[in-house]
Amino acid sequence: MTVDGITSFTWFNPTKIVYGAGSISTLGGAVSGISGESARVLLVTGREHLRSTGLLEKIVEDIGPEQVTLFDKVGPYPSPTLVEEAVGVCRSSSSELVVAVGGGSALDLGKAVAVLSCQSGSSREYVYGERKLSQKGLPFIAVPTTSGSSSEVTSGAALWDMENKALYPMSHPIMFPDVAIVDPQLSMSMGQRLTAVTGMDAFTSAFESYWSTESGPLSDTLDLRVIGAFSDHLENSTIRGDFESRSVCALAATMSGIAYSNSRPNVCHRIGSPLTLYWGIAHGQAVGVSLSAFLRWNAPAI
Repeated sequence: MTVDGITSFTWFNPTKIVYGAGSISTLGGAVSGISGESARVLLVTGREHLRSTGLLEKIVEDIGPEQVTLFDKVGPYPSPTLVEEAVGVCRSSSSELVVAVGGGSALDLGKAVAVLSCQSGSSREYVYGERKLSQKGLPFIAVPTTSGSSSEVTSGAALWDMENKALYPMSHPIMFPDVAIVDPQLSMSMGQRLTAVTGMDAFTSAFESYWSTESGPLSDTLDLRVIGAFSDHLENSTIRGDFESRSVCALAATMSGIAYSNSRPNVCHRIGSPLTLYWGIAHGQAVGVSLSAFLRWNAPAI
């Protein structure tokens, strides 16, 4: 028996999602629920954003100051060298759980650290593909502050060697975050450019996932909802920055990641990577710039 020509498909996304305004307040409870009230936590974040918004102090207090080891060196496009440094900090602090709060770079680095801290040998061997992941990593909680990378619900992490112009994507089913806390209030601090380029990342991913040969009825349903949501709200989210539009885009970005973790982005992202590596084009802009051309190319098949 077939349904609309579909005879079979697989679907997997084990991340628990907590969505809603103010849901960041559930972080401490999520940590204790997974690893216990006295769990040692590695908190991964960027250099300035959480401090400037006053959120860092609140997060540390919520988890427990005596439990937190802070790694706040994440910048755009985290490198294998930075991952190796963070893995060392995680191991030396005997952290039992990793929390990443920030944009896609912070979430990707936190995700890589959580899994690599539990592997034998050098973390670089796994980043460069010389060894394969074999053991489940530390529990990982992802808290996005942007609406575009969707890393809070995916099994992948992008690591960048900007000096040698190389991208090292890591991906494995054991890398899915345990919990994603998606609080649209955290996206309100994004400036216009960041809102636009991160939104275009998720918007483009949804199109790529929709036209992918891996697509199925569940990914199609999510992708079409995501495309509609960004079509209706990304412009207002960028220019006006109102809470309603930011909330819609925050949820749409997460939905995009759920879809493309099963039906993966493809040609726009493949073209976008060298634009970032060689010309420094922001990732969301780099993947989005070819979207209209590939929509025309794929139109007969969609």
